[in-house]
Amino acid sequence: MSIIFRRMSMEDVESVWCMFKEIKEEKIDMSFAEISSIEEVTSYVDNPSELTYVAVSEEDPHTVLCLIKGKREMTEEKKHAVFLSAATARNARGRGLVSILTDYALNEMEHEGITIARIYVYSNNISSIKAIQKMDFTHAGTVLMHHKDRATGEFVDDLIFHKILNLKARHSNFRLECLAFSVALMQC
Repeated sequence: MSIIFRRMSMEDVESVWCMFKEIKEEKIDMSFAEISSIEEVTSYVDNPSELTYVAVSEEDPHTVLCLIKGKREMTEEKKHAVFLSAATARNARGRGLVSILTDYALNEMEHEGITIARIYVYSNNISSIKAIQKMDFTHAGTVLMHHKDRATGEFVDDLIFHKILNLKARHSNFRLECLAFSVALMQC
């Protein structure tokens, strides 16, 4: 299977909306589970404050497998920074798509003037923390006892990570990762 990484388009809205509804049904504690309408998803398309990228298969280019969104404020003082959110369709998890799509998205965002990306992740989301660390994000702080997990009654911290962007070094790494990913998929 060949994977295409690109900016989100209007043709992706329905698929992204379905993925968000699936996340909500799974009771995954993340921002995309709070999206309440397809109109909100539509607002991501061609929006300079919602830089949104998707991974799709070449065989089915309008079924979104993974999504990365970089939200930023468009003021002169803050438009250089994004807060990243990621989601992967249930049937596409465990393939490393989010890591490669994040590299692609950060490369594209850098062309949009982004110099720093931040990620907030809950301390009980172990798989996301491991993925973030593998992508060389730096732990920048913790909001202690952010909220209580309803299922366990335990407090959950909000961990803050960041990554300073550097176009030249990351561009060559992205090409190598894409090549390695394509080879790995061919072996499946």
